[in-house]
Amino acid sequence: MKFVGLTGGIGSGKSTVRAALAARGATTIDVDAVSRALQEPGRPFFEQIVAHWGDVVVADDGRLDRAALAEIVFSDREQLGVLTGMAAPLTEAEVVRIASEHLDDPGAVVVVEAALYLAPMYGMSGLVVVDAPVEVAIARLVDDRGMNDADARARIASQLPREQRLEHADYVVHNDGSIEALEAQVDALLDWIRQQPDAVPTLERTARSGGAPDAADQTTG
Repeated sequence: MKFVGLTGGIGSGKSTVRAALAARGATTIDVDAVSRALQEPGRPFFEQIVAHWGDVVVADDGRLDRAALAEIVFSDREQLGVLTGMAAPLTEAEVVRIASEHLDDPGAVVVVEAALYLAPMYGMSGLVVVDAPVEVAIARLVDDRGMNDADARARIASQLPREQRLEHADYVVHNDGSIEALEAQVDALLDWIRQQPDAVPTLERTARSGGAPDAADQTTG
């Protein structure tokens, strides 16, 4: 099976790219959705969160108050690191389990989307970065998600720097134009994924080098 990661900063449009890949037959795994499922009451991740931050992150219905938790961690990099450290081992194991269900399908294309830097992780054969200029991302967060400018900038500042993601990319999707231009890039991306070596999902970490050519060069292989 083909197995790659998909990442990008908030507002870059990585979820749009994931949806477009799914529409073309790829199996996609949203790490945020996996993590949210693990945060349900009674599951270990939920218990760890409440033990650390207390009842302030528990809603009236006994479930996680995601807004309260987000307010804490996205304004404090150290607290975000604590949450990430809790989430990582549980979420990674679940992602590998889900991806491994497709090992017997030689034609499978499995794409894992996560906001955090993915490489090297899970035994993937490549990392795709969806990139957009910071001001474009901020405009999307303000216009599409209703954030104010200050909140949008704080969320972007809490994530990995754009330059760091690009440094480790194997393929870059430049999402700063029209939806038609993005769709054409997704077609080229899927062709690129299908040319990658087969991969076996694993929790074992392996070192790999990064660096991505320009998207125009990638389109031609």
